[in-house]
Amino acid sequence: MMSSEQTRSRGRRVIAGALGVALVGGLSLTVPAAANAAPVRAAVADEPASLVALYDFSEESGTIAHDASTHGNDATVVGGDSWNSGYMQFTGANHVKMPNDLLAGRSAATIVIETSPQALTGAKFLWNIGGAAGPSSGQGQFFIQPVAPRVAITKTNWSGEQTVTSPTKLVEGQWQSVAATIAKNPDGTTSTLRLFIDGAQVAEKTDSSVNLTDLLTHTVNYIGKSAYPADTQYQGKVSTFRVYEEALPAATLTEIAATDAASAATETVAAIDLAAVNAQSLDAVETNLTLPTAGGVTWTSSEPGIVAADGTVTQPESDTVVTLTAVSAVRGVQSTPRTFPVTVLRDPAASDKAQRDLDAISIADTDDIRSNFALPASGSRYGSALTWQSSSPSIVDVAGTAQTAPGIVTRPEGGDAKVMLTVTATIDGETATREIALVVRAAYDMPATTDYIFAHFTGTEGSASDEQIYFATSRDAKVFTDTRPAGAPVLSTERNAGEGEGGVRDPFLVRSPEGDRFYLIATDLSIYHRGGWGNAHATEDGSTELVIWESTDLVNWSEPRLSDVAGEIPNAGMAWAPEAIWDEVTGQYYVYWATRADGNTAFGDSVDIYLSTTRDFRTFSTPVKWIDREHSIIDTTVIKVGDWYYRASGDGEITIERSKNLAATTASALPAATGTDQQWVLVGTLQSILQGSGTCAAGTNYTGACLEGPEFFQYNDDDRAGAQQLYGLLADQYATGRGYVPFRTTDLASTSNTVWSKASDVNLGAIKKRHGGIVPITAAEYQRVMFHYAGVGADPDLKLSSAVTTRCVAGKVALAVSVTNDDSRAADVVITTPFGDKTVKALQAGKTVTQTVSTRQSAIAAASIAVQGTASDASYSASTFYETRTCG
Repeated sequence: MMSSEQTRSRGRRVIAGALGVALVGGLSLTVPAAANAAPVRAAVADEPASLVALYDFSEESGTIAHDASTHGNDATVVGGDSWNSGYMQFTGANHVKMPNDLLAGRSAATIVIETSPQALTGAKFLWNIGGAAGPSSGQGQFFIQPVAPRVAITKTNWSGEQTVTSPTKLVEGQWQSVAATIAKNPDGTTSTLRLFIDGAQVAEKTDSSVNLTDLLTHTVNYIGKSAYPADTQYQGKVSTFRVYEEALPAATLTEIAATDAASAATETVAAIDLAAVNAQSLDAVETNLTLPTAGGVTWTSSEPGIVAADGTVTQPESDTVVTLTAVSAVRGVQSTPRTFPVTVLRDPAASDKAQRDLDAISIADTDDIRSNFALPASGSRYGSALTWQSSSPSIVDVAGTAQTAPGIVTRPEGGDAKVMLTVTATIDGETATREIALVVRAAYDMPATTDYIFAHFTGTEGSASDEQIYFATSRDAKVFTDTRPAGAPVLSTERNAGEGEGGVRDPFLVRSPEGDRFYLIATDLSIYHRGGWGNAHATEDGSTELVIWESTDLVNWSEPRLSDVAGEIPNAGMAWAPEAIWDEVTGQYYVYWATRADGNTAFGDSVDIYLSTTRDFRTFSTPVKWIDREHSIIDTTVIKVGDWYYRASGDGEITIERSKNLAATTASALPAATGTDQQWVLVGTLQSILQGSGTCAAGTNYTGACLEGPEFFQYNDDDRAGAQQLYGLLADQYATGRGYVPFRTTDLASTSNTVWSKASDVNLGAIKKRHGGIVPITAAEYQRVMFHYAGVGADPDLKLSSAVTTRCVAGKVALAVSVTNDDSRAADVVITTPFGDKTVKALQAGKTVTQTVSTRQSAIAAASIAVQGTASDASYSASTFYETRTCG
C-alpha cells in the first residue's frame, strides 16, 4: 500500500474498488480535472498487496518511468521519450526496459496494460517478461502478441510456445485494458493462462505445460518490444502498466479496467494539441478544422452553424469566437470537458475569394514544362470560375478540344520558350487576375531506342533493402546486367510515421510521350517491416498511396512523394502494382492498380483493378472500378499495338485480353469470350496458349497458381531477329520463389504455341527480379545509367555551361554567347540563335569561348538560344534566354 503522502506527491493511479463496481453497472463517471490543465488521477483506494510495479507514465520529461508502487522498480525509456499529459506514445522506435528479475521465482503473475494500439500488423510484442529469443533458440518468454491477440509462454522460443488466442481483436485508436494472468494449477506441473480485454475474459488455456517458474532468465523485460531482435516495436499509447505476483480474479481485473478507463479518458483530452494538427492559426480560422477523435473523443461547438462538430467551417458575416468542447469517453467513463476557443474570420468579400482561389493554383514544374498539364476550371477554396489565356496558344493551348482538356503543350522547335498564362477568377460578379510564367522546353528529337532498363525489386523480404528499387540493363533483352549489388538499391524510401511504409514494391517505369521525362511509380508496402506475410494484413490495412519519383535522365531523381490514389474508394485496404500508359486522344496518362475494397465489388473476391487519370502524377481523377472478376484480380499490364490495347492480368490465370477502348470497364465473373472492339475481349490465357500442365516446380504450369505479376514490353528494332514485331511478357514465379520467367511472341493476338514461346535464352542477372518492368532506352541513356550506377564506361553528359547577353553595336543589337568547357574532353559546339548559327571546333577542357551574333536590328524581343556540344562519346544540350533589348 502507498502512503497518502506518496499518493499526493505523484498522483498515482490505483484501484477505486467501489467506484469500479459502479462503472461495471453501466454508470458514467466524470473525472474532475481543471479545463486545459494537466490531468487529475483517478481516485485512490485499495490496491492488491501483490503489486510488484506500477507505471502510470505521468512524467513530463526524461527517460525514467517511475514505479508508483512501494518497490522502487523504476524503468528506463529507450529510443526516445514521448510523454503526453499522462500517457506515453510508443512510436515504433522506442520501448521501456523494466528491471531484471521483476517476476523471477514467481509461480503466478498478472500484467495489465491500458493501451490504444496503432499499426496492428506484423510481428511485435505488447510486452515481454523473460529472456531473449531467436529463430532456433531462446531463453524463455512470457508475452502478449497484440495483433492476434494472444498470450503465450515458452521455455525457449516460438517452437515451444504454449499459447491461447482471443477471438476478440484489439481495435486501433481505442483505449483498451489488456490483461494476462498465469498461475500454477493444483497439480503443480501445469499452469492456466488467461487473457482479458476490458476486464472480460476472452481466452483461457488450462493445461499449459510451461510455467512461469520455468523462465530462468529475466533480463529482457520490455514494454513495447519483442524478445526477437528482428521484430518491429509496438506503436500506440500506453497509459498504465501494472505487474502483480498473483493471478488476480476477474472481478479485480474489471475494477482495474474501470479505474484505468477514467485516467485514460482524462489524459486523452489533456493531450489534445489542436494547434499542432491544424496548419492554420486558431486565431484566424478560414477553412475546415481537423478535430482529433482518437481515444473516444467527441466534440461540440458553441456555434455549430459556424464550426460543426466534425470541424466543417462556414465563415460568418463578422469575426466570431467559437468555443469547441472536447470530451473523451473510455468504456463508459467520461472525462471532464476541455474547451478550445477559436476565432473564425468573417466570410471574405467576393474580390478576396477570387484572389484566394488564384493564390491556391499550383502548376508543377513551371520552369520545366515538357508535356500537357492540368488547368483547373474552378477555384479550390471558394469555387470561383476560372478562365485562362495564353500568350502563345500555339505552344500552350488553354482552350482544349472535345476530347482533350485544356493545358495542351506543343513544344517549340529551336529553343525553349517563355509563355505567360493569365488566369481570371470570377465569383459573385467580382474578378481577380493572376499571371503564371512558364518555361516550355524545346521539342525533343527522340532517338531510336537500342537498349533496355529493367526496374524491379528483389522480393526476398529478408531485409529492408530487398523491397526497394533496383535497375538492370541489357543491350539485347537477353543478357541483363545488375547495376548495383543486392542490398544497394538505386532508389529507396525510409520508414517514417505517417510517411509511407519504408518499402517499395512492383515498380513501373513510364516514359513521357515526348520522351525526355520519366515517372517511376510503385507500391507503398514493406512486408519486411510488417513482420512477414503471415502477419502483414497488407490487403486489409495497407497503404492506399503510391510512391512516385520523376527524372529527366534516369539518374537524377526527385525525392519520392506519396499520392493517395485509392483513399476515396470505400473500404480500400491497399493500392498495389500500379502501372500507367499514355493516351494520345485525351492527352493524359491512365493509371491502374489493384485495390481490395470489401463490399465494393459485384463479383466474388474484393480485389479489383481501378483506373484513374493524371497529367503530372500529382493530381489524380476519382478512381473507377476498371476490372471486376469473380476471382481476385491483380497485376494488370497494358501495351498498345496499332489501334489495339492488350492487357494481361493475374486472375487465377495469366489472362490476356484486347480492346480498342482503353478505358472500357469490365464487370463479369470471367473474361468476356466475345464482344465488340470497344470492349475487352479474351485472347487467351498463358496456360491455354502454351498448353501448360504439370507443377509449378517443373516450370511448365502457367496458371495463376504458379505465376503472377505479368509485364509486357516491346523489343527494339535491332533485336527482333527479322520479325516484323516482337513482344516480351514477363511473369513472376512467386509460387517457387524463382523470380521472373520470360516469354515471347510476334503477335499478341495469336493463341498459337508456335507464335508464343517460353524464352530459354534469357539471363536476367544475379539478383532475383520480382514484379518490375522493362523499358526500351537509347544508347546514351544506357551509357548514362551504366556510368552513374554501375561505374562502367564514360559519362555521356558533357560538362558545359552557357550564357548569353545583349549589347548595342553601331545602333544594332548583338548577342554575345559564352560557352565554358568544364569537362576533361574537348567538345565541338554549335550555337543556334534566331539570327544565325555559330560553330566552335574542339573547345578545349577548361576553356571559355564567346561568339558574337549580330541581329541587324535595333530592337529585339526576348527569346532563347540553343547550345549543342558533342564529343566522341558524350553530348550537351541547353537553351539560354535573353531579354528584350532596344538600341539607339
